[in-house]
Amino acid sequence: MANITSKNGEGNQFLSFYLKDEMFAINVAYVREIIEYTHITRVPMMQNFVAGVTNIRGNVIPVLELAGRLGLKPSPVTKKSCIITLETHAEGEEIAIGLIVDMVDQVYDIHESHKLSAPEFGAKIRKEFMQMMTKVEDKFMTVLDLEGILKMSELSKVTFKHTL
Repeated sequence: MANITSKNGEGNQFLSFYLKDEMFAINVAYVREIIEYTHITRVPMMQNFVAGVTNIRGNVIPVLELAGRLGLKPSPVTKKSCIITLETHAEGEEIAIGLIVDMVDQVYDIHESHKLSAPEFGAKIRKEFMQMMTKVEDKFMTVLDLEGILKMSELSKVTFKHTL
């Protein structure tokens, strides 16, 4: 498995966002910026959850449909849809990648007393995509594990669709 590390180190602050009606979060140390949804150019023969690439200030970055990556049905794009750009290290390289989400919520400080283990079963997403669960403001939130989500061997698989 790739060793994913944040550029800014680890911390207790997490950016929350929604996919459908479910709340998720990632460590803010990985977040470069949040931009409004923009044109994405599809790349042929990539996984369905790879939305394509986009140009952000002269840099072409890959963009994932995060709901699709998690095995959830993607939502239609709305005025609240946005792209969270991440900066991280994977397999020895610094990479920038975008994640399409339905809506960004806010940043939470999550302390040890609020952290819960990821469930062994019953979750809607794969366990390797979950770092932990937490409860904030009487709502459960899944904190995502970017190491599992950004696993290069899965992201770079080429798909072939045959038509007859």
